[in-house]
Amino acid sequence: MAKRHQIRAGDWESIVGRLQELVLANSGEDEFQEIFKILVAKLYAEKFAAWGAHFGSGQSPAETAGRLNELLARAAAQWPGIIDDARSRLADDHLTICVEALADYSICSSNFEVLDGFFEFLVGRVAKGSKGQYFTPRQVVECCVRIVDPAPTETVLDPACGSAGFLVHVLNHNAARLRTSARTYCATKLWGCDFDKRAVQVAKALMLVAGDDHTNLHQLNSLAMADGRDLMDTASADAPRLTIEDLTRSKTRKFRGFDVILTNPPFAGEIREPALLNCYEVARRNRRIERDALFLERCVRLLRPGGRLGMVLPHNKLGGGSWAYLRDWLIRQVRVVAVLGLDRSAFLPHTHQKASVLFAVKRPKPVRRPVDEPVLFVLSESSGKDSRGKTRERRGAAPDHPAWYRADHDFDSVVERVAEFTRTHAVAWGPSPARGTPWRSPAEGSLPARGAPSGSPAEGSLPARGAPSRSPAEGSLPARGAPSGSPAEGS
Repeated sequence: MAKRHQIRAGDWESIVGRLQELVLANSGEDEFQEIFKILVAKLYAEKFAAWGAHFGSGQSPAETAGRLNELLARAAAQWPGIIDDARSRLADDHLTICVEALADYSICSSNFEVLDGFFEFLVGRVAKGSKGQYFTPRQVVECCVRIVDPAPTETVLDPACGSAGFLVHVLNHNAARLRTSARTYCATKLWGCDFDKRAVQVAKALMLVAGDDHTNLHQLNSLAMADGRDLMDTASADAPRLTIEDLTRSKTRKFRGFDVILTNPPFAGEIREPALLNCYEVARRNRRIERDALFLERCVRLLRPGGRLGMVLPHNKLGGGSWAYLRDWLIRQVRVVAVLGLDRSAFLPHTHQKASVLFAVKRPKPVRRPVDEPVLFVLSESSGKDSRGKTRERRGAAPDHPAWYRADHDFDSVVERVAEFTRTHAVAWGPSPARGTPWRSPAEGSLPARGAPSGSPAEGSLPARGAPSRSPAEGSLPARGAPSGSPAEGS
C-alpha cells in the first residue's frame, strides 16, 4: 500500500477546493454534504483499521461507491448525528474521482489545527460571515484558553461552538493533566452547542479525531430558555426546542452551572421575538436588541457562582455609549477581571469589525451597587495577521506548527500580563478550591515575549453609579453617558 501523506498547512485549501470543483462540475447536489460524507467515510476507515482498505478505488466505480456507502452506514451507526444521509448521492464514476483525490492523505495523523483549518475552509466556502459568525483565529482561541486555564476537573461550555475550536484547544490544554481517557473527559466535561447544523457536524468530526467522543455537541438555539421556548416559533426541524439546561440535567442531576464558558457568539442580527426577549433582563430597556448582548446575559446565567468567562464581543458592547446600560447590568453580575482589545486584522479576511475579549468571574450573588474594583485593559497590537488576513509567520516557524507558535502575535505577553495582574490583585481566578485542583499560572509554558510588552496595559476601576466617569484610556469601562470608544484605547 502506498504511503499516505499528512495534510499540511495550506494543503487543505487546495484539497477542499479540488473536491468542491469535482462536485459542482458533475452534479447538482449539496457540495458541503457530499464532501463531508466523503470525509466522514475517510475518518471511519482510519479510526477502524479493519475497514481501512474500504476507502479507495475498487475494480469498478460501482465497487468504489459500494465500499464508501458501507463506510457511511457504519459511521452513521457508530456516531449518531454526524451525517443525515448515510449514502452518497454522487454518480459512481464521479464519486470514484473524489475518493481518489483524498485517498493518499491521512486525516487522523494530521495536526489538529491543520485539520481544523480543513473543515473551517469547507464550511467557510458555504458562507458563515453573512450570519455574523466568524471562526475565531486559533491563536486568539489559545490565548483565551491559556488565560482562563480550565482544569481537568471543570466543566466547559461553548454555547456558540462553531467547529469546536475552543473545546479542542481546552482538550489539548489539559491532555497531559488528565487522569481519565480523553474520551471520558470529552463525554463528561466538554459541552458545545450551535444553531448551525453544518457547524455542529464539523464540530463532531473534529472532536472524534481529537477526543474520540462527540456526545455533548448539540444543535440547538442556545438563547432559548425553559420559560420562553414553548412560545417561540420553532416549527422548523432545524430548530430544536431543547435548552442547554435540559441537556445538562439529563446527565447531571445536581447541575448548578458550568465552571468555565469560552465562546465567540455571532455578532450580527437583532432579536425581536417577544417570547424570547421576555426571558432576558437586558432586553427590558430595549425591545430590539442585538444577539450578542443576549448571549452575554445567557453566558453569565449559565455559569456557577465563581465560574469564569472568556467571551469575544464587538467593541461597542464594552465601550459604546448606547450600551452603558448593558455594562451597568454586567458589573453587578460579574467581577470583570480583564478586557483584551484585538486589532482590526484579527478576523480578516472575513470582517474588519473590531472586537474585544471579556474575562470575568461570576459573583456569588448580584450586587446592588457597582463595586470599585481594579480591571486590567490591554491592547493587542499584533494578532498574527496582515492587512489581507493572511497569517504572518514567526521567523523559523514550520508550516505544520500550531498557530500559537507559527503566527507572529503578541498574545504570549497578554497571557503573562493577565497572570501577573490576578496575582498582584489577589483575584480569585482559577478552579474552585473545593474541586481540589490548585490554580496554575496560565503563563506557564507560554512563548517568550517578543520584546516589549503588548502596548502598556492600563489598570483602573469600574465606576460606581453616580461616580465621575473615567476615560476609557484610564482603564475603566465607560459608565452610563461616558464617551464611546474601545476599552483598550490608550492602554
